[in-house]
Amino acid sequence: MRARIDGQALPLSPHPHLSMLPTEPRHETPAVTELFIAVFRRDLQAFFPRIAIEELPGPSERPSSQSPDFELEAGPVDGAIRFRLFGHRLRLWLRNRTEICPHELRMIQAVATVLTQRYEYLFKTHNPSRLDLYRGGPEDHYVAAFIHPEPYIPGSVRNSRIAATVQTLRTAALSTYENHRVSTGALLLGDGIDPNSEPVTTPTDAIPYGVELTAVRSIHRLCDGRRTLFLVDQAGQLVDIIDVARWASRAQVASPPAEPQDTLCARAYQPHAISTRHNGHVCLVLSPNQEIKLFAEGRQAFVFSHGRWRILDPVRWYGAWSAAVADPDLARTLFQAALDMAENRQGGLFVVVRNPEEAIGRLVARHDLVNHEDQENDPGQELPEITLADRNPLARRALHYLARGRVVTALDPPVLEAIASLDGALVVDRKGLILAFGAILRHHDAPERLGLDRAEGARTTAALVASLQGPVLKVSEDGVVSFFLDGTRIWDL
Repeated sequence: MRARIDGQALPLSPHPHLSMLPTEPRHETPAVTELFIAVFRRDLQAFFPRIAIEELPGPSERPSSQSPDFELEAGPVDGAIRFRLFGHRLRLWLRNRTEICPHELRMIQAVATVLTQRYEYLFKTHNPSRLDLYRGGPEDHYVAAFIHPEPYIPGSVRNSRIAATVQTLRTAALSTYENHRVSTGALLLGDGIDPNSEPVTTPTDAIPYGVELTAVRSIHRLCDGRRTLFLVDQAGQLVDIIDVARWASRAQVASPPAEPQDTLCARAYQPHAISTRHNGHVCLVLSPNQEIKLFAEGRQAFVFSHGRWRILDPVRWYGAWSAAVADPDLARTLFQAALDMAENRQGGLFVVVRNPEEAIGRLVARHDLVNHEDQENDPGQELPEITLADRNPLARRALHYLARGRVVTALDPPVLEAIASLDGALVVDRKGLILAFGAILRHHDAPERLGLDRAEGARTTAALVASLQGPVLKVSEDGVVSFFLDGTRIWDL
C-alpha cells in the first residue's frame, strides 16, 4: 500500500499512472487547505502590501459541492469584508484605509477564483485536464482572471488567451534582436462586433500566437509594440499586423469624446488604451523598458515591472490628485507630464503650493524664484550676483526669464517636461503660474514635523516636505509616479 496525500493508503496497481487517481471524491487534510489559504494571503499581499487577513473564530467547514469555494458573506462592514474560502471564514481589510473599493474587491475575487480552480483541478479527477492553469506564474493568471474571468469559472475548458500572451511576452523579454532588447505586443479581439472596424477574417493557414512564435527571430522586426501590434482572434490565432493609431481612430468613431479621466497613461500608449474601449478587446505590450503593460476597458489596468505585477486604478488615483489641485486643467497637465516623464525614465518633482507667500523663503529660496520682482518686498535681501562661470550653482538664474510669467497649462508638453526634468523641483501656484524651476527645496523643521525616522531618498524627502505646502507629484527614474499630500504618500502609480 502507498500513502496518499490525506494519510490514507492506495492499493498498488500495475498501471502507475492510474494508481494516483482515486475512484471516488475524497476530502483533503486540513494541511492542504491551510496551504492554499497561506498562498492566497501571500499572493494577495503582493498586489496590496498593506492588506490584513485574519481567520474568524469558529470551526471550519467544508463547503457543499453545490456552492463555490469563495463566498462573499456580505458587503464591506466597517471597511472590512468577510468571506469563505476552502471552508475557512476570513476577514480582510486594508491597514491604511477604511474602505475597500470595487477595484480591489474584483482583484480579491480574481485571486480566490484562480486558486479555487487550481485546487479543483489538482484534486478532483472528474474534471477535464487543465494543464494551462499551472503554466506560467500564478500572478499571471490572477491578472487574466481580473480582466476576463470566463476561462476560470468552474467547468470551463477554455484556456486564457491573456495568460498565454503574458507568457509569450515574458519569453520575448529574454531575447535580443540585433543587439537590442525586444519590444512587441498584441491586441486580443474580444467577443463583441464593432461595425466601425474592418471585418477580421482568419486565414486558413494562420498559426497560433504563443511562446513557440518567439523562436522565429525575424518576427521581432514585424511588430514593435508601440506603432504596430499583432492581431489575435478569439481562438488565439495570429491573423494580422495592425497600425494601433489607425485602429484607435476607428474605435473613437463609435464612442463619445474621451473624458479627462480616460486614457490616463503615457501619451505614447494612449492609442492602445483607446483600442480597448469597446467589444472586450485587450492589449498587451512589452515596452522598450521591458515592462509588460496591459490595457483593457479603455485604460491601463496592470503593469509588470521590477519583478512584480502592479494593479493600477488611474481613474480613482487621478481623482484624488485632481481634487487636491482643484483646477482640472492644471491637474491633467501635470499628471500627463508626470506619466510621460516616467515612461521616458526621467525624474522630476511637481509642487503646487497653496499659499505662495508662505512657501517663498521657507520652502523655496528667493533666489530660485523666476520673478525677481517678488524680492522687492524684502529690501534687505541681497541677491547673489549672476555669473555664468562653470559649475556655478546659481548660473541657471540667468535663464529664469524664459519661464517668467508663464503658465504650465499653456506650455507645449515637450517644453514642460524639459523644464521639469532639471535637477530640483518645478513649483507652481494654484493657477499654474511658474514660481520656480530647478529649485532645491528647503527643509527647515519639516523632518521633525513629519517624524522622518527612516532613511529616504533626496527626492522622496523633498516631496514629503513640499507636500506640507500643497499637492506634490514625484517622478522616479525607475518609472513610478507618486502622489504626496500633507506629509503622506497617497499612492504610487
